[in-house]
Amino acid sequence: MIRLELVGLDSSALCPVGSGHFLTLKTAHAFQQMAQAAQNEGIPIAIASSYRSFDRQSLIWNRKFRGEAPVFDSNSIAINNWHQLSDEARIFFILRWSALPGASRHHWGTDLDIYASSLLPPGQKLQLISSEYDEKGYFGILTQWLDEHMHEFGFFRPYATDQGGVAPEPWHISYYEEAVQFQELLTVEMLEELFIRNPVDGQNTILQLLPTIWERFIINIFGKNSL
Repeated sequence: MIRLELVGLDSSALCPVGSGHFLTLKTAHAFQQMAQAAQNEGIPIAIASSYRSFDRQSLIWNRKFRGEAPVFDSNSIAINNWHQLSDEARIFFILRWSALPGASRHHWGTDLDIYASSLLPPGQKLQLISSEYDEKGYFGILTQWLDEHMHEFGFFRPYATDQGGVAPEPWHISYYEEAVQFQELLTVEMLEELFIRNPVDGQNTILQLLPTIWERFIINIFGKNSL
């Protein structure tokens, strides 16, 4: 049985946070407390992305699979011979940077991508790349503050380090208390049923690879053994 709220097909329980963003009530409350604490120290936290529906994630996935949007390797270099790659190779390249529809943590309303709006240089477009968040990047002060304080508000980074699955995402934070519950409820069998009912590009190969995708990209997160 598919739990619609786990796979991005039901957002009715989420609440608005700012303009165009939605989170669970508990996540929203924790985030607002954290944002206020950071603001008190002169560090404004803004949301770049929060809840993302299955349809939205599918659009991202399909455009990349078809070669309509750039896909990058582990060194952030665009792949030029995309249409010469097998479906399997395409899937693993995409998963390095973009979640499988139905398996994105952004479906839950517990996860969000953040940045410091006032620290973004004039005319600079937010890219959500690691160099923006390292100690020499313009969001370095935000990274340091999160390292020291986000756990006080119940947040952690599921992609803090490179574990051979999703590339490190210092901008992606997750509200532990609720995210761990959603992760425990999501199953491989649920995703199989989801894709049979809601096809995405590369569907047949995805179904064949799903056990490997599950282990490498879905449950392979930082601090997995403590979840």
